[in-house]
Amino acid sequence: MENKPKNKIKLVSSDLNGTLVHQHTMMDMIRVYFPYQPQRYEKAKEAFTRQTSGLLSMKDAFRVAGPLTKGLSLRNAIEYACSKMQFLDGFEEFVSALYKNKKYFVINSTGYSVTTEVIRSLYGSEKIHAVISNHLIFGWEGDPTRAIEEEYLAQLVKDYFQGRKSENVYDQLLATGEVALGIQDEEEKAQLLFKVSEKLSIPRTQIAHIGDTMGDSVGIYEVAKNGGMGIAFNYNEALRNYLEQVLKSEEIPGTIILAEPKSKASNLKKLLNILL
Repeated sequence: MENKPKNKIKLVSSDLNGTLVHQHTMMDMIRVYFPYQPQRYEKAKEAFTRQTSGLLSMKDAFRVAGPLTKGLSLRNAIEYACSKMQFLDGFEEFVSALYKNKKYFVINSTGYSVTTEVIRSLYGSEKIHAVISNHLIFGWEGDPTRAIEEEYLAQLVKDYFQGRKSENVYDQLLATGEVALGIQDEEEKAQLLFKVSEKLSIPRTQIAHIGDTMGDSVGIYEVAKNGGMGIAFNYNEALRNYLEQVLKSEEIPGTIILAEPKSKASNLKKLLNILL
């Protein structure tokens, strides 16, 4: 279901977890690196499942999940993003096509900045104009009083891919169990995106936001409500039901598109036909 697009898109925003990659990265890295403490993963899974279904706030989900990351090394977090994440088919073609066609691309995710920094290093920072994310805090030996700044974290990720991955710093920096929320709630995905568009002098009618769960419901709705394009892609049932109800009950100035239900075969290249 959809209403017809009216404006050329210049700024594309996308969720990460479930939209660009199949995994829910924040809980999956707990599963991978704490295999002998399965209760950590189960608690995180319960919290995030409720949050993506619209039953738990973002703040409450991270209040549960943040402490469960305590002790995760920076090396673990980087290696997870390098080798454990499974991108949806067509990811590289998708970001390259947006860049080639001079569309600004923003990763707009409740996921962690360390993950998005790895993506930028692997696929080219020039293809990702900006990142809106939450911040998993790392400290020396996991000490929150010795936490490092985001700028240093970003530099360490870059250095990892420039021949320094054997250095001890990546093992000495451990997650403190704290998360700084760059995105406080679901509504902020749209509001922070609008700030990016204002800096670029791009009207809201030329913005698209893509997401897969109720965590992106407000972002999709607000972008479409402001005349832009909201796209549900690789979407779950809760998001589909919500957007179908919006389309039935409201006159939206912009566009809402239900592009493809959740599937291992979902391909991001399908979105290029919509966005370009």
